[in-house]
Amino acid sequence: MTGPGFDNPQRARARELFRRVINEHADALSNSSSIADRVEQWICNAPLPHRPITESVLSKEFGVGRRIVRQTSRILQQRGVLAPRRGGNGLGGLWVTAPSLGETVAKAADELRLDQAHNVLNEAAHWLAPSLASRNDALSEMVRSLLRFQGVRDAMPAPDRSDNLAEWLANLLLGKISVSQDRDIFLGSLSDISSDYGVSLEVAVEAVRILADARIVKVRRGRAGGVFASASGTGCALHVANAYLATQRVSTADCREVLDQINTGMIELARQRRTLEGLNRIRYAFVQMQQANNGTALGTAWYSFIREIADMAANPLMHFMARALASSILMRRTRSAALPDDAARELLSASVQILDHLDDACQAPIVAAQSRCQKALENYW
Repeated sequence: MTGPGFDNPQRARARELFRRVINEHADALSNSSSIADRVEQWICNAPLPHRPITESVLSKEFGVGRRIVRQTSRILQQRGVLAPRRGGNGLGGLWVTAPSLGETVAKAADELRLDQAHNVLNEAAHWLAPSLASRNDALSEMVRSLLRFQGVRDAMPAPDRSDNLAEWLANLLLGKISVSQDRDIFLGSLSDISSDYGVSLEVAVEAVRILADARIVKVRRGRAGGVFASASGTGCALHVANAYLATQRVSTADCREVLDQINTGMIELARQRRTLEGLNRIRYAFVQMQQANNGTALGTAWYSFIREIADMAANPLMHFMARALASSILMRRTRSAALPDDAARELLSASVQILDHLDDACQAPIVAAQSRCQKALENYW
């Protein structure tokens, strides 16, 4: 394990960037979510342990009480990176999961609703399938499996109230959100949820914390506040994909090679589908890069610039795969807490070419431009 004494600025920066890519921003975290990030980072960078991670170990490592430890363990289970096992002789506790290819693809397909998105699959295959033809590894098989997904999502079994109340309630709330077409549905106040489902306020808080960590719900304060469904929707699948890439020991170099292909495709799709509103959002993100007061701030703002391009490209599968690969790279490759000024200048210069290409002002060498962005980052982030 890696407790507070073993942390450093590089690891902290990796987590901040990982969170920015996974959640598309980097809000202040609850204590339990912050500890969960630390544990997940350790999992990504260490061999699979031969013993479980117990709640007593988490409490000792991070110096927190039972309530925070319990919330942390539930968050890690919801993310799909830990699973509980019963057993004696020290074998009972939370074990690191090594998601199978089928589990990883099924989770992504379920959250992305790929059974309803044949045009998205065909479009992604057009951009990515040719580059995978000569590859035969765990990463290429994951991408190919997503591209050819044709299944229908199985009905989720009803959660068992006897297992764990907070997890049971979180699953019920998740089911309510899944069947709704409204992206901003109101689930009630914490006291309403507690009363409606016949649980204590503490259980309601823990269930909401689990879903808030995955960006499935958000909590608003004030007179019109309460618990609302979030528009995010792929948080758990991204954590599972990250666990798959880490436990399969897919190299960051292989991740970066496929990520290059995905980013190039999304930039071209964004160019084809450009709208005034989309371009204005991309230009605003670029201005934030220009106005950054140092190289590190510029590099951090670049992720928002790329996200806006992905949004205008409007292919959720390609966007998902880009986030999965980028977050895996960041969690395992980050070598520096800061991005040097010369790397930031190269990142800005290459982004100018991308922006020109989207504006159709000129036919910029887009493959080279986005590759320059990745090379500017690779020795640091």
